[in-house]
Amino acid sequence: MRVRVPFSDVDMHGHVHNGVYFSYVETALNTFLREAGLSGSFDPQRNDVVYHVRRTEFVYHSPAGFEDLLDVTPHVSRVGTKSLTFAAAVTRAEDGRPVADAEVVWVCVDRRSGRTTPVPGPTRAALASAAAERLAPAPEDG
Repeated sequence: MRVRVPFSDVDMHGHVHNGVYFSYVETALNTFLREAGLSGSFDPQRNDVVYHVRRTEFVYHSPAGFEDLLDVTPHVSRVGTKSLTFAAAVTRAEDGRPVADAEVVWVCVDRRSGRTTPVPGPTRAALASAAAERLAPAPEDG
């Protein structure tokens, strides 16, 4: 996902406020799931499970400011028994320089009981496939 930093995301120092990166990553992650055809797996109206954010971690490398173009690239990094871990890189669009790295852990919860539960098999398989596609070597140009 590419984002042009709006003025409203900049703090008094002229940098993107550190908390805004959470929104960038969440939007990119939802876009990734939708484009991979997986958003239905996470629709609480159609499933007996929901996903809650358990943990987020950000590592900031360099500041970004108003009008900067940033690329936010999420991927599946781990499919656990009861949790899903996603990672995202935030880089400058013009030169690929790192701005921030994020890790987001979702825990699978039974909607009715509120207790953790195993990630459903179809969701697990789809995300494992998405992770494998990311790690597969790119086809050579013929």
